[in-house]
Amino acid sequence: MSDPALRLAAAGALRQRYRDDGVVHLPKVLDAEMLELARQGFDWSLANPSSAAQQLFPQDGTRFYQDLFNTLSWPHYDPLLRKADLGGLMAQLWGCENVWFFFEQVFHKQGASRRTPWHQDTSYFPVAGEDMAVMWISLDPVPVSQSLEFVRGSHRGRLFNGSAFTGDDDTAPLYDEAEMPRLPDIEADRARFDIVSWPVEPGDALVFHPSTLHGGGHTETGGERRTISLRFFGDDCNFVQRPGVSKDSAVGFNRQETGSRDVSEFYEGLVPGDRFRHPDFPKLYARA
Repeated sequence: MSDPALRLAAAGALRQRYRDDGVVHLPKVLDAEMLELARQGFDWSLANPSSAAQQLFPQDGTRFYQDLFNTLSWPHYDPLLRKADLGGLMAQLWGCENVWFFFEQVFHKQGASRRTPWHQDTSYFPVAGEDMAVMWISLDPVPVSQSLEFVRGSHRGRLFNGSAFTGDDDTAPLYDEAEMPRLPDIEADRARFDIVSWPVEPGDALVFHPSTLHGGGHTETGGERRTISLRFFGDDCNFVQRPGVSKDSAVGFNRQETGSRDVSEFYEGLVPGDRFRHPDFPKLYARA
């Protein structure tokens, strides 16, 4: 943060808004040096894809690229995490004692790319708790019409089946439908939902609980959007059991031959209800 004193003064109000809404907009949270560190991390990720890197919706003919949980990238994001004191920010946001970095995810859209389907991130990984957050950073200006959108307060509601991120039906489920309720078709009836969004400039961040329903706007012809999602967890996070993946999905974690560690290593030996911990998750904050 560029001004820790202001952050401390606003911590209580920010924490309450995050708890109520599941999302906060933090303008100019990264200064020029921090933004350059973010750009360096993003560029490394693009140049060194893991085996989970993929082109989403290839049938559309535009670039919609993602990669995630590439453990080889973590040293390249660590300077940003430390310089911006993102662990301290999350500790204030949650009011917790300890903060760990969970993993990174990068997206690259070019041209007239379609919107990102509505979903909840916690549908895709076996972790639950109040002390969780995703920090969404764009390296390019994003108008509100193309920005990330959120259903305010939805993190306090039910957890839906994950979107499979394939085909024409954005609510197509990742798991057998008997396991979790199907996603609502938010785009078909947007007026039913309390949708919030903000224009984002480089240096801004959107921070949201991963159980908040969210989806990304489109990009236009000639446009580009380079974004980084940094994920964090804290004291109250537990391991939970998610259904086995039974349908083809574009969203994956498994590693093969790139040298990045498989995400399953970080869950090995845990049973539902265990505290979510692994010594190799970078610890960013510990209250003295």
